[in-house]
Amino acid sequence: MFLRFLVISAMLWAFALPSFSFYKPKATYFDQDYLKIDEAKHLGTFVPDVNLVLEDGRKVKLYQLISEKPNIVFLAYFTCNASCPIRTTNLIKALEPLKNRDFNVLVLSFDEKDTLSTLKEYKKRYGNYPGNWIFALIDKEDIQRFTEAVGFRFFYSEADGMFVHPNVYIFVSPDGRLTRYIYGVNPKTQDLRIALAETETNKVTLSSIIDTALLVCFKYDPSRSTYVVNPVIFLGGVGFASFGALMLYIFFGKFVSKKFSKREV
Repeated sequence: MFLRFLVISAMLWAFALPSFSFYKPKATYFDQDYLKIDEAKHLGTFVPDVNLVLEDGRKVKLYQLISEKPNIVFLAYFTCNASCPIRTTNLIKALEPLKNRDFNVLVLSFDEKDTLSTLKEYKKRYGNYPGNWIFALIDKEDIQRFTEAVGFRFFYSEADGMFVHPNVYIFVSPDGRLTRYIYGVNPKTQDLRIALAETETNKVTLSSIIDTALLVCFKYDPSRSTYVVNPVIFLGGVGFASFGALMLYIFFGKFVSKKFSKREV
């Protein structure tokens, strides 16, 4: 029985290793660089004062909402059943310890097909929102102008029936300046606290290496409608770790060997 297990395991590895060694992205994968935000280009610039429609139907200018407070701008679409709800609920949890700070969270739809009905339904389904959360529709004529200004690229996948877009929280100062990007679907309270403090003082900060790695190490798989670990990056990391472990083993092996040889003398 054990011998049979070894044979099956060997066969599986024989088939698996070549596929990893000669991995090439399938044609269904799009270039993940498309979703990357050119922070050097956008940080420190001012967002356009676009027209918004609030939940009660009132039309306002963006700068009417962001003045006097640091702001977290959350671009989403209200018919989303994937990452947008996850980012929403996780942001609520992460901001709970910061409830005594004075800031705004602006959830803005980039989908021109969204309506006040889809906005209200989204709010109803995905959370109990604090008073500093503002939901709004970007005017159809201003969607492209705003998303391009902040470096937010997206496209609609007909095959999956959903938008593909970066998962990012955008920090905007009270005077409308872009100060920080935080990537991912599960933000840390400490990162949000620092980003809000930077935004309040108008300090422009590039994202950390860890943040950027979220976009580099993951590829979007349209066949599964999700982000998956890039095998090339993963195997490279495993190889590097294995090499490091081997070097440590050799180093400590020599060290122990010398130590015992001195004792024998």
